[in-house]
This record gives sequence, C-alpha cells and structure tokens, in this order.
Amino acid sequence: MFRFRSFFLLLLSCIFALCSTHGTAQTKCLNDDDVKKMLAHLNSSPADSFNQELQDKLIKLKEKSRKRFEQTIAEQRKDDELMGRLRASREKTSADFCPLLKQYGWPSAAAVGPKGVAAAFLLLKDSSSLEMQRDLLPVIVAATQKGELDRSDLAGYVDRLRLSVGLKQLFGTQATIQDGFLVLYPLESAALVDARRKEFHLPPLDEYLRSLQRIYRMPLVKSPERPTLATATKPARANRAESDLLLPGTSNEEDVVRVDTNLVSLDVSVYSEKLRAHVTDLEQKDFKVIEDGHEESISFFSATQVPFDLVLLIDLSGSTTGKRDLIRKSTKHFIEAARPSDRLAIVTFSDGVTVVSPLTQDRAKLLQSVKKIEGDGGSKVWDALKFSLDQVIGPKTLERRRAIVFMTDGVDNALSGWGNAGSTISFADLLEAVRRNDTLIVPIYLDTEGSDPYSHVVYESARKTLARLAEESGGLYYKARKIQDLTGVYEQVIDDLGKTYSLGYKPTNAKRDGSWRAIDVQIVDRPDLSPRLRSGYYAN
Repeated sequence: MFRFRSFFLLLLSCIFALCSTHGTAQTKCLNDDDVKKMLAHLNSSPADSFNQELQDKLIKLKEKSRKRFEQTIAEQRKDDELMGRLRASREKTSADFCPLLKQYGWPSAAAVGPKGVAAAFLLLKDSSSLEMQRDLLPVIVAATQKGELDRSDLAGYVDRLRLSVGLKQLFGTQATIQDGFLVLYPLESAALVDARRKEFHLPPLDEYLRSLQRIYRMPLVKSPERPTLATATKPARANRAESDLLLPGTSNEEDVVRVDTNLVSLDVSVYSEKLRAHVTDLEQKDFKVIEDGHEESISFFSATQVPFDLVLLIDLSGSTTGKRDLIRKSTKHFIEAARPSDRLAIVTFSDGVTVVSPLTQDRAKLLQSVKKIEGDGGSKVWDALKFSLDQVIGPKTLERRRAIVFMTDGVDNALSGWGNAGSTISFADLLEAVRRNDTLIVPIYLDTEGSDPYSHVVYESARKTLARLAEESGGLYYKARKIQDLTGVYEQVIDDLGKTYSLGYKPTNAKRDGSWRAIDVQIVDRPDLSPRLRSGYYAN
C-alpha cells in the first residue's frame, strides 16, 4: 500500500540531489540562498503578520494567469500556435511571479491566508520555468507537511518534475496537445495509479481525464511513448538518485496478458501516389520490417488470398433517422461485394448495441438478417466499437485477417461534454484496446454535420478520433458525403481490403515486458510506394 509518510522520508533524502543536478540558466529567478532562507523560514513556524497587500497581489496575478489560459484555450488555433500561446502565457506568469518571490519569499498561510498560498502555488505550477519549480521543490514539500498545501497539489508537482528528468509520471496529472488531441504522458506502473491518486486526495484517473476533455474540448489519448514535454527544451537524463525519487511502493508486477507465440503479425496495404492505386504485385523480398530501429526477419508472408473476418458496424443514432431503407440497401451491397471466403457479421448501435448477425459465410442468412436493421437514439460510438472488438470479431489466427468496417459520423455523446453522457469507455481506453488488438479499424465517416458553430468543434473532434483509430490500427479512412454514397464506398472498402498483404516475424527483442514497440515497414528500392500498417504493439 502507498504510504504518505514513507513518501516524504524518501523524498527528503533525495531532494537536494535533484535540485543540484540541473544546469544553470542564463536568467535565474532564485539562487541557493533564496531557497535556503525560504525553507528555514517555513520550517521555523514563524508568527508572520498578515500581509493584505501581498495576498491581493497573488490573487490578482493568479486571476490574470487563469484568464489568459482560458482565453487561449477558447481560441480555435492549430496545435503549434496553441502551444506557442500557452507557452507565452506561462512565460508571462513566470515574469510576474518571480519578483514577488524575490521580495517576500514563499508566502506562509499566516502571512497571506489559505487563498494566498493556493494562489502562489497555482502561479508556480503555471510558470514556464522548470528550473524555478525544481528549486522550490523542498519548499513545496515543507508547505505540504505543514498542511498549507494539499497532497493533491504535491502530486501534480511531482509528476511535472519527474517528466522534466525523463521519468514517467506517477499520478497521471500531466498531458500535452498533439495533432488535435490531448495526450496523456506515460504512467509508471499504471495499474497502481488510482491507488496513488486516492492516497493523494485525487479522483480516479478516468474521471479526471473526462474532465480534461470537457475543459479543452478535445478527445484525449494515452501516449505509449513519451512525447516531448512542451515546456522543456530537452529532458535531462536522470541519475541514480533521481531515478529513486518519488518512487514509493511502485511495482512492475502488473498483470499482463500472455500469448502462446511471439510471432508479430502485420496487415500492410501499399499505395502508389503516382498510380493513385493500391499495389498488389509485391513479393516478400520487397518488404523490410523494422522494430524499434532494428530490421527483423520476415518468417510469414501472404499476398491477397488470406480471407477476412469482417464486422460491419452501423451507426443508427438520431442523425441517420429516416434513412433505414437506404442503410439496408447499402448493407446488402456490402454483403454481395465481399469475397466468398470472407466471413461477415453485422452490428448496429445507438444507445445500445445489437448483433444483427454473428460472423458467418452464409450469404443467404446475412441478406435475411438485413431486414432486422432498426433503431435510433443517442450515440455511444466508442462502446459499440469496444463491444465489437471483444464480442463479435473472430479470434486471432494466421489463416484469417480481421477488420471492423465502421459506418458513423463518429460523434459519441461524450464529445459534447454534457456530464456523463455518451460511452462508458473513454476514447483513451478504446484506443489502448485497439493498440492491443491486431484488428484493422476501417472508419467510413458519414457527414451529418450541420451549420452550428459549436457543433463544428464536436464534429471536428469526431473526425480526428476516427482518423486516429484507422491510423493506429493500420486501417484506411473513408468518407461518405451522404448515405446514398455508402454503396460505392462499401465496394471500394472491400476492394481495398482484398489488396492487403499479411506479414509475420519473430522480434529480435524477445522480452515480454509490456513495453511499446514501434513498427515501420519499408518497400525496398521503391520510395514512391507508401505502406500503411499499425503503428506498433505492446510486448505482452
């Protein structure tokens, strides 16, 4: 069990090692004497007289900083512009806060009251200066021990400092923005994160992540690899003392799913921009597989003859009401276009999920089942896809490939930000499930967007989630302007899936340590060809 007292003892033993390892910046807010004076003052429990002027300044600066942040988030900007604006806002916070620290030191509750201490801490967290945050770590610990800051405050502070020295976060408080998504930095021993969060007065991680999505109005994903910290130039390499820092009670003995074979299977489609077509005449010798920068030996290869297990997942939420006959008609075309060796299943969803037909090769039964396509209601897009992965798609074999063809506008009610509306599963957890599965996700975006400006934000996020699902799984992403277009799109999907290569290899790195392995495929001596495949896998 995670113990707060043990945490402090370990922290205090390592704290000065951490603070002495960073380099010296050209402009530095505090020197060592400043920090020592603050720490000595705080530990002496002085009877400070109340300073109304300082409290007012801190609260005013905090309000200005928060207002800049909220205004920046509300602006619809590209990722690099948004991150630049956020960075500029934090630099302004640093510039405003530093003179107060130099003049008054770290404020005690006696001097500025609980509201003043909370304002000072928020200003420190919002600062762009990681150096200042690291310098003040012993002060923040002392303030927490005295009860002037809550443990939840310290948890976020700890995560930020761990990231700055190249370590994973403990509490899941830190995220960045990439490609229109909030990206949660990787966690140390993720199975223990909610226990840590509870000990430090934080809500469960899933609840916190949902609140982030509402605030930023962006879908959130979990990064399998550590993205660059937005406010750092280059993460420092952690020494032994830093590696031990803030690592209480963590364990690498997480439950992992073991498989009977270490063969990694890949479905790869190859596209020629010059020909504007998929290429189907390649051989095994034309492919090069690279895992984490190391070329691997291909031990299994098949061109296009391997059949598919295909799940057609159809969105019947309110946006498609009144179009049931067209949906049934296009579904029949999908069944007729599939190859005889392919097995098909049909699943529909709105608020709930209905298996219209399980996987079968019996075309007569499939065509008969189409008559059962009925329903409407809300939109739990992510739950429906997770259900199809867990309950409908066939087992992994070398004899059959697997794909879910996903007709939807992508707008899960969870994207609206209305309380707990929408899917039970978060998009982040859905994407993790896709990463741990070798099923191709093939979204067909059905455009149901209206002209409402707020609706545009939701639909833009929905399109990004669908494209991300396709990208992470190696599937292709299609668009249908209206339901009448589905027949042609379905035929194109079936044709493209029939041009997919199957590759397999046994990785040189045979460790099953749960780490993320990035995969790349190159076509030998053909830079004009673009292979598409899943981005990697977890070595479980």
